[in-house]
Amino acid sequence: MTLKADILARFAGEGDERSFYLPDLTLWYTWHQRKQSLPAKWQDCSLPEIARSMGVPGWLTATPWRVEAPGIDITTSENEQERVIIAATSTAKLVWRWQVGPDGDWWQTEYPVKTVDDLPALLELAQARIYVLDATGLAELESAAGDDGLLALEIPRRPYSILLHEFLGWGDGLLLLNEPLLDEIVAILETKTHEFVREMVQLPGQIILSPDNLDGQFISPPVFQAYLADSYHLTADELHQHDKYLLVHVGGPIRHLLAPLAETGIDGLQGIAGLPQGNASLIQARGLTGPDITLWGGIPQNFLLDTHPREEFEAAVAQAAQDAAVDNRMILGIADRVPAQAELSRLEAIPELVGG
Repeated sequence: MTLKADILARFAGEGDERSFYLPDLTLWYTWHQRKQSLPAKWQDCSLPEIARSMGVPGWLTATPWRVEAPGIDITTSENEQERVIIAATSTAKLVWRWQVGPDGDWWQTEYPVKTVDDLPALLELAQARIYVLDATGLAELESAAGDDGLLALEIPRRPYSILLHEFLGWGDGLLLLNEPLLDEIVAILETKTHEFVREMVQLPGQIILSPDNLDGQFISPPVFQAYLADSYHLTADELHQHDKYLLVHVGGPIRHLLAPLAETGIDGLQGIAGLPQGNASLIQARGLTGPDITLWGGIPQNFLLDTHPREEFEAAVAQAAQDAAVDNRMILGIADRVPAQAELSRLEAIPELVGG
């Protein structure tokens, strides 16, 4: 069985009972490639080539679409320290702002919705928003992944997740969540999302990733039922009609959402972790989701940082590998992704520690 087939077998419930390790290197690789700080031996390597060098499957993602908003004047400006996007609607200007943080990466410092007065402009932007399919380069990425890796296709985030991550942010914007106009905005985006999913299913590939980064700190079970459950259910049903799997990205404490997520019919969860990053180990998550969903993770990303003793890292890997070895729908990995600041010696040690 190829590594690609082994990954897919874990979604079909046909994997064997052994620890199967798959790290998501996309964040780590993209960050270091952009800063030209990849380890010297991999300076000229692609992500799949680095994965092969590590002796692990290559996990690639592609976003075969772009967002447009016909009729809205959108401008982007950027220098070495700041990036600004301005969307000029008929009622107001919405502003996104990022600044270079102490780690050298972009930190979002301003979200477009600050007060209730910004909501009509957000409604206009949502009404104009469209997703344009663009499959340029997919064949090349599929070839690069080969049989020892897999290419997953990203769909747009769930509209409620878009609301939090793109429009409101994590500060004062959250105080607006009870505003009735937001329900209309989410409903508009839901319609556009599902129309696009029906178009996107015509593309090849079996794993479809919803990059929502769900965080239980901001989403309660009642909110999940009101704004996310039906959205996942509709998308999962559509994908299943075309023999595709829906994988949802989660992060942080997610324990109280695991059972509701499983009930929607999704096929997998990426980012499962116990303390100190999350609040459900692989075994605990399995008890909450039931047997028919693929769980990926188990190793909290915190342990790849040199802020944690080496022995704690090795113990965490050993425990996660032991958990994953008893379940043919589990994929051992770093939750939620390999961090950019991961200590290289720890990252390279995991395959041997796992014994795979």
